[in-house]
Amino acid sequence: MLKVGFIRFLHTRNMSIFTQCLNPLSGTMTWEEKDENYDYHQEVARSAFADMLHDHERNQKYYVALKTAIEKKHQDGEEANVLDIGTGTGLLSMMAAKCGADSIVACEAFTPMAKCAIKIIQENGFEDKIKLVHERSTKMTVGKDCDMAKRANILVTEVFDTELIGEGAISTFRHAHEYLLEENSIIIPHTATIWAQVVESPKVCSWNTVHPVKNRNKCLLNIPHSVKFCSGAAAVHDIQLTQFPHDAFKPLLPPQPIFRFDLTGKSPLLYDEKKCLHVRPIANGTAHAIFMWWDLIMDIDNQVLLSCAPVWEHPDTKALQDKGLSLEAIADMIPWRDHWMQAIYYLPIETPVTTNNEVSLIGYHDEYSLWFQLINETINEIPDCERPICHCNVHVAYCRTRIGQLNDHARNERYIRALEKKVTGKVCLCLSDGCLVGLAAIKLGAKKIFILETNFLSRKCIESFVHTNGLTESVEIIDSTDNLPPEDSINLILGEPHFITSILPWENLYFWYLASKYSPLVQRMPIAATIVGVIVEFKNLHKIRAPLGICEGFDLSIFDRLIQVSSDKSDSPVEAQPLWEYPSKALSVPFVLKKFDLTQNVTEQETISISETVPILSSGMCNGVALWIDWQLDSEISVSSGPTAEVKPGERISWDPFTRQGVILFRDITDVTEESIISWSFSFVPQHGNIKFDFRVLSENVK
Repeated sequence: MLKVGFIRFLHTRNMSIFTQCLNPLSGTMTWEEKDENYDYHQEVARSAFADMLHDHERNQKYYVALKTAIEKKHQDGEEANVLDIGTGTGLLSMMAAKCGADSIVACEAFTPMAKCAIKIIQENGFEDKIKLVHERSTKMTVGKDCDMAKRANILVTEVFDTELIGEGAISTFRHAHEYLLEENSIIIPHTATIWAQVVESPKVCSWNTVHPVKNRNKCLLNIPHSVKFCSGAAAVHDIQLTQFPHDAFKPLLPPQPIFRFDLTGKSPLLYDEKKCLHVRPIANGTAHAIFMWWDLIMDIDNQVLLSCAPVWEHPDTKALQDKGLSLEAIADMIPWRDHWMQAIYYLPIETPVTTNNEVSLIGYHDEYSLWFQLINETINEIPDCERPICHCNVHVAYCRTRIGQLNDHARNERYIRALEKKVTGKVCLCLSDGCLVGLAAIKLGAKKIFILETNFLSRKCIESFVHTNGLTESVEIIDSTDNLPPEDSINLILGEPHFITSILPWENLYFWYLASKYSPLVQRMPIAATIVGVIVEFKNLHKIRAPLGICEGFDLSIFDRLIQVSSDKSDSPVEAQPLWEYPSKALSVPFVLKKFDLTQNVTEQETISISETVPILSSGMCNGVALWIDWQLDSEISVSSGPTAEVKPGERISWDPFTRQGVILFRDITDVTEESIISWSFSFVPQHGNIKFDFRVLSENVK
C-alpha cells in the first residue's frame, strides 16, 4: 500500500502509529496500526544491501587491494592508517584489521547501521583495532580529541552507484583529500573509468519514445510533437544489460572510455566536466542510445580490475569464448550485481552514422549525473548541453516499463482486435491511466469515449493526445470518480487495465472496483482476470534478500537479524520485479490461484480463502514464486503480464519485458526434488481489497 501520512496516539499503554494508506486495489483510504518504530524499520529495511555483500568478486578485490596497500606502507617504513568511509557492516574495516593495519577509523552516518557495525566489529574481535565514528565523512574532524587523531594514509571506500557518481562520490573523495588524508595516501579504488557504447536499437527506444498506435498499417493515433521530440526523463535508466537480447541492438561505435577519474588526488576531480571523442563508427545505422558502464582499478600497481561491463564487453569474455563457451553460458559465469548495474542514456536526437565518417561522441557530467549527445561530424569546440528534462509530461507521469507497454505492438494488436468487435456505434467509458488504445477506439468506430484520468500528469498527457488527433468532440476526460457519467449514457466499460497507483500486477483489479459502480448489465472488457503462479529457482535475484551469515570469513549474522526484523515489520511479502532481467528456472508448471469474473460486481463477491498444493516437477533450489495476472478481453483474446512462451519445468522462463511481475522470495531456501510438494494459500477480502498469499515446502522428501 502507498503510505501518505500517519498519526500517533497512546494505545494499550504502548505508542502506536496509525498509518493512512491508499489501497490501490479498492481505491479507498484506510488506517493501519503499525509498530511505534515503523518509520525506523522502513528505513532500515530499505538500507539492505545484501546482494552487494554477496558479491564475492567485489569483496575479494577490495581485500587484495587493502592487503597490497598495507604491505606497501609497511615496506616504506610507514604505519598503515586506514580510513573507511561509509563502512556499512564494517566489512572493509575488518579486512584492513586482518591485513595488519596499524589504525582504522570507520565512519557510518546511518544510525542503525552504525550501531550494527559496532556490534559486528565486537562480535568478530576487532573492537580494539577499529574506531567507528557515527558521522558523515564530510563532518569528520582531525586532531586531538577529534574523530581522527591524525590524517589517514590509506582510504578505502565504496560510495558508487550505477552512474558511479550518483551517491556523491566526487565530493566524498575531494573532501577526504583536502581534510582527512595525508598527501601521498593510497586510495582504494585507485581510478575509475566510465565507458560509453553507441547503439542502434528500436527495442531500447520503446522504453523512451511513445510510438503511434497502428492497426494493419493504418494509424489510429498520432503522437504529439511535444512527446515525439522530448528529451526524456532525467533519471538514469539502470538495467541488467547482460540480459538484454544480443540481437535486439547493433553496436555502432566500439566502447569508449568517456570519463576517467583519478581518485588518488593527483589530478583534480571536477564537479562539472565535458569530454568529446572523435570516433569512427564500426557499422552503418541510426544511433538511438548510449549503453554505459564503469570499471575500477583497485590497486596502485594497476593489476586488479573490477568491471561492471555487460557480458559482450566484459574483460573475461574473450578468454571464455576461446574455450568454446557461448555468450549465454558466459553470462551465467561473470559476477552478478544488482547494486551496480549498467545504464541506458537516450540520445536527444536520433543520428545516422556511417563507417566512412568520424563522429563526435560528447559526454557531460555534473556532481551526480551523466548525459550524452552525438554529432555526425568532428567538432573542435564542445557545445554546452543541458541535462535532459522531460517537457511533455509522459516521462514523468509513466515509468519506463509503462512506456514500453504502450509501444508493445503485439499487446496493442490484441486490444484492438477485441475492441473492433465491440465498440462500433457505442459510447464507451475507459477506466485506465494513460490508455492510448482507449483513445484509438474512436478510429475503430466508437461514438464517444469518456476517459477517467484522476492523475494530473497523466490527464495532461491524454489531453495532448486528444488535441493532436482532433478528438476533442468525441472524447471527454473526467478528473474524478465522483464525476463518472450516468449508467444510461454508456454502452461499454473498457480498460487495459493499468493504473499509476498499482505496483503489483493484480492491483490493476482496481478496474473491477470502478466498473462495479455500474450494473453488471453494462458490457465490460476485460471480462475476466486470472492470478497465476509458478515455483522457480532464481539464479541470482534471491540474493537481494538472502542472509549473509559468514561473509569472507567474517560473521555478519547480526546484520542479517537487523534487516530481517525490520523487513518483517515494514515490508510486504510480495514485491514487483521486471523478471526478464533476472534469470529463473521453472520448478513447477504454472498454476491458477484464482480466476475472477469481471462481468459481475466485486461488491457482490464473498471472502475467498483457498488452500491447495502444487507438485515440483524439476529438482533445484526452491527460492521463490513468480506471480502475474492474465486478462481475458473476450472469449477468444487474452493478454498476459507473465511468460511470453510456454513454461517448461527445468527450463528458463521467458518473461514479458514490459511488465513487472510479483515475486515472493523464500527466507529459507530449500533443495527440492520431483517428490517435493509446495502448499499454497490465497485469500481475498473484496470489501477491503486485501489479497494475501502464503507458500510453504511440504514434502518430507526435501533434502
